[in-house]
Formats: sequence, structure tokens, C-alpha cells
Amino acid sequence: VEVKSWMHRCGAAVAAVAAAAVLSSVAPSPVAAIPQTSACATDPCDDFDYSNQDLRKEFFTKGSLKRANFSNSNLERVTLFGANLEKANFTGANLLYADLGQCNMQGANLTDAILEGVIVSSTNFDGAIIEGSDWTDVIIRKDINNELCKVASGTNPVTEVETRESLMCLD
Repeated sequence: VEVKSWMHRCGAAVAAVAAAAVLSSVAPSPVAAIPQTSACATDPCDDFDYSNQDLRKEFFTKGSLKRANFSNSNLERVTLFGANLEKANFTGANLLYADLGQCNMQGANLTDAILEGVIVSSTNFDGAIIEGSDWTDVIIRKDINNELCKVASGTNPVTEVETRESLMCLD
């Protein structure tokens, strides 16, 4: 009986070692990593012209894009997280569900831009031009929203939503 018990335990151990060997030889499946920075973070992309382009497969995380031209471009779901977009031009751009969290958007031109569902946590919009932009379903800190409401005007030509209405400005 003791011999059978010992053989049973050894058989289980051999099986465990064999299974471990097989599993360790199998390559792990690749995981899509989210880049922490973009090329524009190491080499500034200030004053670049990205106008009239489909940029949905690009990312500009923490990039320096001061005065860059994104007018009439498709930036749907693009991450611009932490980017310096000071005085960048987004006139007529589609920013649907993009990530603008922690961006510097001082003096940026968002005329007629679609910002529906955009992430804007801790984003600086001081001096931004927002005429005709659509902010539907954007969660904005109350103090930032109040500042945007002071300059909000116009109606988005694509969505036909009034800027003040999309920001839920009180009249």
C-alpha cells in the first residue's frame, strides 16, 4: 500500500513538472500597450499642419503641439492627454470621445469643433475660442464650465447644437 501511495504522489509530481514545462514553452499572447508618450513629446511638433486629415489611428500623448493646425481633421477617440496645445487650431475638427485630459488649451481655436463625450479633466481652456463648438456629454468642472459659458456662442454647423446649450449654460 505504501509503494502505491508513493507512486501515486510521484506520478502527480511528474505530471505537474511536465505541465509546467509545456506551459512555459508557450509564448504569452501579445498585449497592446498604451504608449505613455508620443513622438511629439520627444521631438516637438509645434506649428505642424495636420489639417484635413484622418488622425484616428494617431496619438499625441504629452506632446508639444503649440500652434499646430488640426482644422477639419478627424480626431475621433484620439488621445492628446497632457499635450501642450496652446493656440492650436481645431476649427471644424471632429474630437468625438477624444482624450484632452490635462491638456494646455490656452488660446486654442475650437470654432465649430465637435467635442461630444470628450475627456477634459484638469484641462486649461483660458482664452480658448469656442464659438459654434458642441460640448454635448462632456463632464466639466463647474468653475471651468462657468468660464467657458462667459464666451460661449453660436451653433455647431454639423450637429446643429448651440454651444451654450451643450455646455448647459444658465442664461
